[in-house]
Amino acid sequence: MDIAVKYCGGCNCQIDRSRILTDIQEKLDPADRLTTDPSGAPYAIGLLACGCTSACAWKPEVAALAGKWVTLAGKTLDSREFPEEELAAVAVQRINEIKNGG
Repeated sequence: MDIAVKYCGGCNCQIDRSRILTDIQEKLDPADRLTTDPSGAPYAIGLLACGCTSACAWKPEVAALAGKWVTLAGKTLDSREFPEEELAAVAVQRINEIKNGG
């Protein structure tokens, strides 16, 4: 399954988004792939990757790219704070929950 990824502009990064997304891709099921290509929209799942908690990349046109979203915003995932080193694992867990109907 392709999972849409939308990055913010990176002006106030409090986390290493690239490393976290690389970790997410490595932890996902091999059949799952993160993509920034909007041409496959609407995707079932999207991942908003913002460097800080303002999550400024969240806009109506972004929301339309996927049915359900996981929001990485600074050291939060879906508005819950985690240590940076746990964010990838928690994101994968949430993606898998959505895939399984949650």
